[in-house]
Amino acid sequence: MKALLIILSLLYQSISVPESRLVEVPVFKLNFYLMGMTEVDEAITVQIGQNIEYLNNEFEGQIKFELGSLRMDHNHAYIPDLHEAHLRSNHMMVDKIIEPIEYSGGIQIYLFNTYSVKEGEGAMLGFTPVLSREHKHYSKASPQFDRLFISYPGLLDMTTLVHEMGHFLGLRHPWELSDISKFNLGLVDHHAERNHMSYHPEVDNFSDEQLESMQYFALTFRTYLINRIEHHSIAYTSAFGTE
Repeated sequence: MKALLIILSLLYQSISVPESRLVEVPVFKLNFYLMGMTEVDEAITVQIGQNIEYLNNEFEGQIKFELGSLRMDHNHAYIPDLHEAHLRSNHMMVDKIIEPIEYSGGIQIYLFNTYSVKEGEGAMLGFTPVLSREHKHYSKASPQFDRLFISYPGLLDMTTLVHEMGHFLGLRHPWELSDISKFNLGLVDHHAERNHMSYHPEVDNFSDEQLESMQYFALTFRTYLINRIEHHSIAYTSAFGTE
């Protein structure tokens, strides 16, 4: 009987003993371009720092972001005009402004002014050129799809950069997804309405599944932009050697 109790005790310990595994966390550098500016605006630099902090907070350590460079350029344009040029595949308009100043490496974030396209509607705060499929071609198409376009008012909002980064890392708007895809990404109940990928006025979350999806996307399709990879240890409870 005593021997049986010892065996059961050891078996219980093997089931409940916490173990750990290493998780790869990609770290990206963000290069900001203050377009239409020739002098430093301290308020905007503060907003950029706040946006990076908020970005890291919302990605919950699954992906990390840090400031790479901060540059100014006198050339200017408007977000809706740039978006229209993108839709019409008019790359010359965009490249004429961007190519002379673009810094290689990292995620490029261009800040421009904006306006309301239609009376009574809000101004466009940002957009991100992405490939709808064949994501493996991102590295070959670099730097055309390494860019986010954010309006200066979008910095005040802070959720704009988070939303556009979601697109950059493979997420789509909830209404563009099938019911199965939404379920697989955890977009149920409050996660669907107040999700960062929706246009709800009080967005405040990513689902756990979305975070995992973006981390996988970053490590699979955006590796050419990763500055470094950190390894974090995550504890879990092992049962007979399985997670």
